Amino acid sequence: MNILYSAFIREDSESKGVLKKAHGQCLTFKKDFDNVYLYVSRQSEAVLYKVEDKSLKEIDTFSYPNFATFDSSGRLRKIRSFFRYNSFLTFLDKIIDLKKINVLYYRIAHPSNKLFNLAKKRNLIKIIEIPTYPFEKDFKKSLEYNLFWKKRMEKLKDFADIIVAISFDNTLNVDKKFVLISNGIRLEDIKIKRENKNIFINLISIAVVGRWHGYDRIIRGLHEYYKNNPAKEVYYHCVGEGPELENLKNLVKELKLEKYVIFHGTKTGEELDKIVDEANIAFGSLGLHRIGRGNPLKSREYCARGIPFVKSFLDPDFPCSFPFALNIPNDDTPVDIDNVVNWYEDLSKKHPDYSLEMRKYAEENLSWDAKMKPVIEKIKELAKERKSKI
Repeated sequence: MNILYSAFIREDSESKGVLKKAHGQCLTFKKDFDNVYLYVSRQSEAVLYKVEDKSLKEIDTFSYPNFATFDSSGRLRKIRSFFRYNSFLTFLDKIIDLKKINVLYYRIAHPSNKLFNLAKKRNLIKIIEIPTYPFEKDFKKSLEYNLFWKKRMEKLKDFADIIVAISFDNTLNVDKKFVLISNGIRLEDIKIKRENKNIFINLISIAVVGRWHGYDRIIRGLHEYYKNNPAKEVYYHCVGEGPELENLKNLVKELKLEKYVIFHGTKTGEELDKIVDEANIAFGSLGLHRIGRGNPLKSREYCARGIPFVKSFLDPDFPCSFPFALNIPNDDTPVDIDNVVNWYEDLSKKHPDYSLEMRKYAEENLSWDAKMKPVIEKIKELAKERKSKI
């Protein structure tokens, strides 16, 4: 079977995390399907990739009509995006025929009538992915929700053979078409950390820093920690740029913590690996209560690297029995650094090979191979049913 993964996301924009996720899913599909294609957008064109065993190869581009008459601000920018989206769907229709696609996997952008009419007469298995579900409370008062989602959700269910919903709540009562999964990771891209023999403790966070990460809580926690002249030195390494970075730097200056907080900027590859190797404890999001919800990938990446981590939200991928994650209060209180250090030292004694244990857990529970398994099984069931009817 040939499968086409389509997502109206700009690969030349800030959607790097979403694109990374799509790559991971496509590389998983490649293990079960004959040919796998990825179709995404750029500013002036759409692009089609063919998925190889471990990489993606660009094989075609489709130029959008010239929208130079529209400026880049406000409502006109949205109009331009709308025309791009329609062109994107037109090209998608052609690709389905050109590449003899049997399975369409579509990461939903707007549930438009043009999408519903797409491939209507073809014997395609049509899969819709909803990136955050349930989504109503995220934008139920918005114009987008009332114009697109509210009125067309039933049409979406009729259109799709399978609906893949990315959700934190696997207990939701959903239609039989739904497959509930959470975000996964591609383990091949993540190196397990090396053991270090530091006499001090290194804390680390890796993110495009926003206020929902709550890293000000770490800095305020360090301030409280050093008030008591502790015997053990603790350092915080903040890796990444982002809109909240300047506020964090100003807070460090205000609290006179320059010696203990190091801002590394954006690091990737070997540079990032070296910083992680020297770290003892990582921090996931500590401020999701500020925006209401989220489905962070970072905790999963920490687990794959084999570094114990701290978070402030409930995550079904890491149940209470999972010993390598510490849950702290989901509020704005400073992180209790003393408690974090004690937890880590106790963990190190009970689980001296914690990195290997965490990596094994990630392989069995967090990889895209594990996450997409029920989706792939459902596709194969549908394909078998349809073949038996022909």
